[in-house]
Amino acid sequence: MIVFVGGALIGLAVSLVVAQALPSRPKLGAALDRLGTTTAATDGGRRTLETRVASWVIQRLPAIPGFSIPEMDLALVGTTVHKFIYTKALWAVGGFTSMILMGLYVQILGILPFAIPAVFGLVAAATAWFLPDIFLKDKAAAARKEFVRCVAVYLELVAAERRSGKPPAIALENAAAIGKAWPFIRINQELTRSRYDHTQPWDALVALSKDISVPELGEAAKIVRLSGDDGASVYEALRSSGQGLRVKMLNEEHTRANKASERVTILISVLALIFGGVLMTPLILKIM
Repeated sequence: MIVFVGGALIGLAVSLVVAQALPSRPKLGAALDRLGTTTAATDGGRRTLETRVASWVIQRLPAIPGFSIPEMDLALVGTTVHKFIYTKALWAVGGFTSMILMGLYVQILGILPFAIPAVFGLVAAATAWFLPDIFLKDKAAAARKEFVRCVAVYLELVAAERRSGKPPAIALENAAAIGKAWPFIRINQELTRSRYDHTQPWDALVALSKDISVPELGEAAKIVRLSGDDGASVYEALRSSGQGLRVKMLNEEHTRANKASERVTILISVLALIFGGVLMTPLILKIM
């Protein structure tokens, strides 16, 4: 009976996943609402499994901090919300399913009752649900650090373009087109979008800095805005801002290196104590 119940639970889970993948009837109300608008459908009229699962999960997420969506980190690393939620759901289902299968195996062997692995399955699902958040946070921190480093270089390039007599908007675009790293490509895409939208490029960079939580880019855009609005000479301001960013990053690297050296010193001291204990143990045992 326990094996039958476990198999039924697994079959129910598989059937729910397959049901989400099957095409459903189109909702005519939503289609009529979209008539006469310029907004294109995000799923192309046919929703994928990723979109279906992510939409279903998002609708049922509780409004608590642990279940919030880190939109700034996702915008920085270039991952969609649906893909992120779908990954979290896969991790949670995988953790729960693995514990259920282990529970069925130990139940067949008669080692443990099925209830204990089932409880551990809930714990594993909850733990696996938050693992993508940890991975995303680490990836976003590294990406944000690289973005700030590229902003320091970008400031130097914009200053050189302004010194050669280029207008502020052209200077921003030319400086972004020089670099081949992904932050330069991201800045160039935002500037291109602002040109087609007929908006000021520095306003677009300020909005981008808020979306990805990189205030250094916003500060650079505000400096160039002074040149565009008031015609002020911003060459020295750009150079000093870029130099300040480089000094700040260098100090952070020194701090990180000092912390690593302290950890190595503690580890060496512990190993020395262990080695001394190994050498002294035979002598102490002989004296005793």
